[in-house]
Amino acid sequence: MDRPLILELHALLAPEGEGGLIETPAVLDPAVLAATANEYGARFATLHGPLTKTQVIDKLNEALGHPAWAGRNWDALEELLAHPDAALAGPVVIAWHDPDRLDRADAATFRAIIRSAAEARAQAGDGSLLVVAGPRAPTDEVVPMPTVPDHIRGLGKVHHVALIVRSLETALGFWRDMLGLELETIMDIEQDRVRIAFLGVGESKVELVEPTDDTTGVARFLEGKGEGFHHVCFEVANLTETLIRLELDGLELIDSAPRRGAEGPVAFIHPRSCHGVLVELIEAPGGPAWTSLGYG
Repeated sequence: MDRPLILELHALLAPEGEGGLIETPAVLDPAVLAATANEYGARFATLHGPLTKTQVIDKLNEALGHPAWAGRNWDALEELLAHPDAALAGPVVIAWHDPDRLDRADAATFRAIIRSAAEARAQAGDGSLLVVAGPRAPTDEVVPMPTVPDHIRGLGKVHHVALIVRSLETALGFWRDMLGLELETIMDIEQDRVRIAFLGVGESKVELVEPTDDTTGVARFLEGKGEGFHHVCFEVANLTETLIRLELDGLELIDSAPRRGAEGPVAFIHPRSCHGVLVELIEAPGGPAWTSLGYG
């Protein structure tokens, strides 16, 4: 990093400095940036060529100690950067390596957030926000960015995988009789106009779903796509809290609140938010929705 850039860093981080965004063709030296941040008592974060909005927000939330409610949306990030709580106030330096790797629209939004937040912090005296964007040295170690959010990584077990079948009896001849899975239950779900069977496999289950009405979505699925995979169900500790968090993160929910399912409170996430996969969430036994939905 050249001397003029280092001098600019000091000027923008000084108590009277306004922070902001510096974009430079010079290779960023994280050690120099970290040392400069330390000199001014600033927190330091590094974005190693993030590819997505999610990677930017997750890394900054983690590095800067943002609260869990922040989720993964631009508005929340801007609010936390622009108006930090007293405990999070003070100068911040962010090294943004390889900014051109980020989606163009997301990069434009992030740049606007940086400028707006830096101005707000300067006016309020909350400490400079300085982001330095430039290329990464070829020898820099690339720090893996989490592509799966904490609240997804923190899910419980796979509760079940659901398969659409034309006939439960015929399907049981394979899953129960030939593969040896233990049949736990068969039941009619009148409100969904399906007949289902659960078979245990380890800590999880296979759900077989047979439509009993030709006009339902399940029946149309069977007619259009044939027998096979329909959805995967994950267990969560608190379904209501999980749905609120996912909605704040911008996911499209089919159910915005828990509803009664065959094995407990459930809700579905739309395939448009799950790369084409229908995802069901079920609350673990004893969770708050079990009581509110009247399970015995």
